[in-house]
Amino acid sequence: MPENNQRESVYAFNNSDIIATYDLDMDVWHPNRKHMASIACEILPYDRSENIRILDLGVGTGYLTHKIIEEFPNTSVVAIDAAEMMIDKAKIRLKEQLGQITFKAASFQELPDKIKDITGLDAVVSAFALHHLLKEEKLKLFQYVHSILKPGGWFINCDIFNAVDPAVEALYRRLLYKGTQERSRSLKHEEKSLEYIASEYTSKEERDGDNPFSITEETQLLTEAGFRIVDCFWKEYREAVYGGKK
Repeated sequence: MPENNQRESVYAFNNSDIIATYDLDMDVWHPNRKHMASIACEILPYDRSENIRILDLGVGTGYLTHKIIEEFPNTSVVAIDAAEMMIDKAKIRLKEQLGQITFKAASFQELPDKIKDITGLDAVVSAFALHHLLKEEKLKLFQYVHSILKPGGWFINCDIFNAVDPAVEALYRRLLYKGTQERSRSLKHEEKSLEYIASEYTSKEERDGDNPFSITEETQLLTEAGFRIVDCFWKEYREAVYGGKK
C-alpha cells in the first residue's frame, strides 16, 4: 500500500455516514468483538478496586474503554483517536465516565512526537485499529508503547490478522463472508449474496486502508520493540487478542 494512501486511511473514519452505522457494522463484520473485549479485561492482572491508568489506542466509539471501566471502575483512561468525529461519538457512549477519561486527537504516526507527557501507564490497549499501519510504523508505535508503560505494564491488542498460508486465508475469508451473510440477514434484515459480501469487504479494506499482518509477525514486532513476555491469548480465524508485558 502506498504510504500516502495509508496515511489518508487513518482519517477515513472521520465521516458521518461511517460513524452513524459503525457499531452495527462492527457487529455484522466482527461478531467476536464483545468476547475479545472481555478477554482483554481478563488478561489485565489488576484487582477491580485498583486505581489503574490506561491508554486506549484508537478509541473509536468507546467500546473497549467502556468495557474496561465496567470491569475496573477506578480506571483513568487516555483515549486517542485521529478522527475527532469518532471521539465525539465515544463521548456519548462514555457520558457517565467522562470524568475518568482524557481525550486526545492524534494519529498513531504522530503519537511519539505529539504526545510526550504520558508515562508510567499500567496498560495500553487497542481494538480493531492498528491493522491500518505499515510495518515500520507499527514497530515505532510498539516502541513508543513500551516506553510509556511502567515496568510490568501490559499491552493488549484485539485485531484482525492474515493467515500465513494463502489457502488458509481464503478459507478464513469464506467463513467470514458466510457469517456476515447470516448476520446481515438477522441484524440488518438484508439479503446479500456471498459474492456481493466479498466485493463489499474488499472495498471496505481499500477504503479503510487495511494492512494486516500474521499473528507471528505481530508478536515478533512486540519482541523487537522490547517486550519481555509476548503471547497470543485467543484466536479465531482472522481475529485474535495478543500482547506483551514490559
